Amino acid sequence: EVVLSDEFSPPPRQATLDAEFQKALQVEKDLYQAVRDSEREMQDIVSLRKREEQVIILEKSVFETAREKAKENTVDESAVEIQEEKDENHVDYLTPFLQNVHDISAITLEEAEDARDECLKAMKERLLERANIIQCRLDEENSLLAKKQAAFQRNRDHVEGADDEFERFCAEAMFRIQILEQRLSQHEETALQKYANLDQKLRQDPRLTGLNAK
Repeated sequence: EVVLSDEFSPPPRQATLDAEFQKALQVEKDLYQAVRDSEREMQDIVSLRKREEQVIILEKSVFETAREKAKENTVDESAVEIQEEKDENHVDYLTPFLQNVHDISAITLEEAEDARDECLKAMKERLLERANIIQCRLDEENSLLAKKQAAFQRNRDHVEGADDEFERFCAEAMFRIQILEQRLSQHEETALQKYANLDQKLRQDPRLTGLNAK
């Protein structure tokens, strides 16, 4: 039954009433669907959040990546140095330089001095060679970085992603340079001590008793 607010106005037609009813019904359906869509979207968000919490992906910074790559690049060199130290501890350091001694049990002062000098000379050459290797690598890294920076400055029309690539390259190069500078400084500090330790070891070696008679 239709109640009119104005009893003197003509009653609405049935078609009008049906249209209004269908319109109200459609609005109700739309609201219901909107609520359902909102609930479904919320469930998807919660589900995605749970998956993200279960699988946490840590994105490494450019400098962390550079640090790891620099460490990887120095693994072989470190292994060589460790092996050299092991060889020095286990291999007889003096025997190769006693080949010209006629009688090791009666070594002369001249023979002892020659053996000692040749042994120290070999040690000095190895230390200098190691320093030269590190210095050459350091010079190469500095030169490569300078060329890369100059090329980047000349090329003003950078392609997409070029800035990130350049930043990554510079970070890796700077870290490698820092590592090499530290290694060179450490090598220079320990080289003198290694040389002095060998000299003292030679003076106390019983096979070079001729030195004590000097």
